[in-house]
Amino acid sequence: MRRLLLVAVLVAAVVVPSALAADPNPADFKNAAKYCKAVRESKGVEAFQTQYGTNPNKKNAFGKCVSSTAKAKAGKREDAKKDDDGVGSNPAAACKKLQSADAAKFAQDYKNFGQCVSSHNKGEHGDDSDDDQD
Repeated sequence: MRRLLLVAVLVAAVVVPSALAADPNPADFKNAAKYCKAVRESKGVEAFQTQYGTNPNKKNAFGKCVSSTAKAKAGKREDAKKDDDGVGSNPAAACKKLQSADAAKFAQDYKNFGQCVSSHNKGEHGDDSDDDQD
């Protein structure tokens, strides 16, 4: 009886923490495949296939997990790349925003819209880009 109780306690000590463990966080992994492998191990294959699988036999679960995780990470990277003005790497949008915000300053800094776009493409952002152009 003592031996049976000891075995039950040991099994519970191993099973309970793994069941209560939180799902892995995608940010903690170098790439999406490693994240999905960790999720599959933590949830179990059947639960993982139920969550991510889309075809009748749910065998595409790993690929769907990797794809959705990679897209989400790429979206976060794009959001992080955006400039302070929120327009990102689109020079024309940045220039339109500058022109609408302060037309007088825009006219002082740039000869025309094309010069603004050109300076943004070069990474100058027009702060003193026309000093040598008189």
